[in-house]
Amino acid sequence: MSLYGGSDPAAGVDHLQAVESEVLTRVQAGIAGQLAQRSEPELLASDREWIAELVQSEIQRYHTAAPHRSSPVLDGAGYERLRRRVLSQVTPLGPLAELLDDPLVEEVIVNGPGEILVVRDGVQEVSGVEFGSEQELLTTVHQILDTSSSHLDRASPMVTATLGDGSRINAVLPPVALPMAVTIRRHQLARFGRLADLAQVGTLPWELIPLLQAAVRSRLSLIVSGSTGSGKTTLLRLLIGEVPAFERILTIEDQRELHLRTMSGGRPNTISLEARDPNTEGRGEVTIQQLVRNALRQRPDRIFVGECRGAEALDVVDAMGTGHDGSGTTLHANSARDALARLAALVRRHPAQAQADPAAIARELAAKVDLVIHLTRFRQLDGRDHRVVQAVGFVTGQVEGEMPLVEEVCRYSRSRGEWDWGLTRLDDLPAKITDKFDAAGIALTGLLGTGVSLGVST
Repeated sequence: MSLYGGSDPAAGVDHLQAVESEVLTRVQAGIAGQLAQRSEPELLASDREWIAELVQSEIQRYHTAAPHRSSPVLDGAGYERLRRRVLSQVTPLGPLAELLDDPLVEEVIVNGPGEILVVRDGVQEVSGVEFGSEQELLTTVHQILDTSSSHLDRASPMVTATLGDGSRINAVLPPVALPMAVTIRRHQLARFGRLADLAQVGTLPWELIPLLQAAVRSRLSLIVSGSTGSGKTTLLRLLIGEVPAFERILTIEDQRELHLRTMSGGRPNTISLEARDPNTEGRGEVTIQQLVRNALRQRPDRIFVGECRGAEALDVVDAMGTGHDGSGTTLHANSARDALARLAALVRRHPAQAQADPAAIARELAAKVDLVIHLTRFRQLDGRDHRVVQAVGFVTGQVEGEMPLVEEVCRYSRSRGEWDWGLTRLDDLPAKITDKFDAAGIALTGLLGTGVSLGVST
């Protein structure tokens, strides 16, 4: 089918090109008029919003006039393709504009100017767009970074920055990377605004939602673990969304990704702290560990660290046990049990814990951490990435050797594509857990939803 509703595909392409040329000329004239009115003649990434509105306006203008002057009339798909093609030619994002305008695109992967892949709705595929040269690609990245404090050049050949919409960009220049590598991971705040949205796509079972909500409201200290891209940050953001609005929250991150003030209209009484790398003179560094210590002086009810990677783990664990119950963090791990081993290893990186008894650290974690939620990502037979909550477990308070014991509520069976439930009665949980539920006035009965069999998994 042609793009204008006729029967000749070749004619449809010709008509589309003619319409594109006409609309593009008008859009370019409109942009030139806007730039002539300001002192800075260069387009910035922040200009994309009004440019997109201009493109849409000119397309609508053409669509309205076309039938009265015997001009080609495009069908719906044709107008959508026209909008994307024109937008990609006039915005600072260049060829990436079309990709980042697609709500189903989760990640953009650039392996040099001529190879651009996307992960669209869980499937990695060739994008069909490319840059004319590496310089064009570099110019586009510089324009994307124009609203951040980050810069990219030979002296600083690597950069990671958070964009205005919450997406994260990482870029590496040659000769450190050959060819130039750019990855843009999109954080679709509008797509996942509630825990129910994760259940809708099969990331977690519906029956688990009441328990997670109750755990947050009961101020259980928690860890969200998993591999890269498994959805740790998204889940942590949604769990924080269950914290009562009257509580003061401080978030601490390397790069701002939680965006609590953006989700669901914005959360009040929230402060976002962001670490900072040293400048070219080696000054001005602000570490996660410094921010955690500073956060304790800002009267927080809870502290959430976007990801624990180093010695700040000790400060996070200490916060959980010094009046900031209900705090949490994410970290990389291979399982729920491995998450506690990983956290213990990070705690030992702190100079004060270098000679500490591993068993003593295990007892400390067992006492202060209450809940571990582990996610995993795997590729299904259809080639689609799937993210699931692989296991949820309560930290019992007991240790076995140098490892805190975890009692799993549920575990995902990949072979059957469903969750096995591992507890017969929630009120059999240790007192350190049940006391927090009791203090919050939450009954354990029925927390795993209605109609759920709590038989012990085999």
